[in-house]
Amino acid sequence: MRAVLFLAVMLASQLAPPLVSPDGAWMLVGSEREPQLWRENKRTNQRKMVFAVTLQTLTLAWSPDSAAFIANDRMFSDLEVAWIYSVPDLTRLDLRANPRPDPEAMRFTPRENRAVHSYVHAIRWLDTKYVEARLHGHVDDEIRVGTSIKPGNCFDLRYRIGTDGSVQKLSQRVAEISDKTGCGSME
Repeated sequence: MRAVLFLAVMLASQLAPPLVSPDGAWMLVGSEREPQLWRENKRTNQRKMVFAVTLQTLTLAWSPDSAAFIANDRMFSDLEVAWIYSVPDLTRLDLRANPRPDPEAMRFTPRENRAVHSYVHAIRWLDTKYVEARLHGHVDDEIRVGTSIKPGNCFDLRYRIGTDGSVQKLSQRVAEISDKTGCGSME
């Protein structure tokens, strides 16, 4: 049986109960005093802070072997980041930085003078070493092409990302923003 556990923390003042690893050895817990995520060794009760969470949304999921977990942090209304954390030492792999070898991904990441609503979200564990991740959102601004103006784009790119940093593109969809549905046709 492969159980996938998720925890959603909506606001720092509404922290959800602790999320225990599948093997029962570790626990992820939010701080009641400050918006922080902690990793606790259930055998020794020793805690180590993982990171300070934002006041938007945080989702977490343990790997099936309890060796790692994913953390999706929607920091602002136009930005979400995702990491894979190794449990023992809390080293992390930044999933926003990882699809960079893909030229299409670079088109849809925030940078100076470009209004991009860009969300990187680790969707699920595929097995003990790989997650499925999604880079999606939309570009707000209109793009000048010669004398024409093109509307912004909606985008949805999917990747298989390994705990070792390997990346494989699974799919890509890009479409113009619709006046009627916005990016709703991409969902």
